Amino acid sequence: MWDAETYDAVSSIQEAWGRKVVEWRIWRGSETVMDAGCGTGRLTKLLAQKVPAGTVYAVDIDHNMIKVAARNLKDAGNVKFIESDISTASLPTKVDVIFSNAAIHWILDHRKLFENFWQLLDDKGEIMIQCGGHGNLEKIISILDEIRKRDEFKPFFTSWRESWYFAKPQDTSRLLQDIGFKSVNAHLMEDSATFADRNSFALFAKTVVLKPYLALLPDQQKDRFLKLFLDEIETRHKSMCWVMDYVRLNIRAIK
Repeated sequence: MWDAETYDAVSSIQEAWGRKVVEWRIWRGSETVMDAGCGTGRLTKLLAQKVPAGTVYAVDIDHNMIKVAARNLKDAGNVKFIESDISTASLPTKVDVIFSNAAIHWILDHRKLFENFWQLLDDKGEIMIQCGGHGNLEKIISILDEIRKRDEFKPFFTSWRESWYFAKPQDTSRLLQDIGFKSVNAHLMEDSATFADRNSFALFAKTVVLKPYLALLPDQQKDRFLKLFLDEIETRHKSMCWVMDYVRLNIRAIK
């Protein structure tokens, strides 16, 4: 499970990205929306404000995320929370829009995911998605992979499998078109996130980027792994050390 309380505190980066995605559409105000991978509800709140006469189904597989999101949006009367895998989620009604921000790269089977989205959408409904794309966090991940292969950590990663899928836009476009989506637009956008100091970088990295690595380590090894990672970042990148090299995949299509 995620540390939802800390994620809620450090996820201003993801919120800033998502706010731009929300503005891709001219909202009528009565749409039915799925927030796929709602996290702690920062963007669910904005979506709810965009559709005061509509409904937002906030869906997330993580119990902690749903718990914090429900607390954060306790006064939002047009939001309904569903704890479910978004690849298999079912909703009480078809939706006009499926919105997702910084979530679907944690799902390895994108065909299953997008086929489910197709089933959940009303006729002429649309998907508005941003996630990690091909090349995302390349420098960061190369350092993490180097550390996990060291002798002191290798025994804990014998079953290692990457927890993310950073898709290429052309692969996503072909997949969506194969499923039946129209007006498909998938493209990459380079971005970065700069942190004020080692501590703020460490908190974000530990909560988000290092989560699948630390999950495999015993408690006494987690801090050691994190320290080695931070030391490597500081040594290699000097004055630009507290920067994460993001690549976002923007996806928009119509059923």
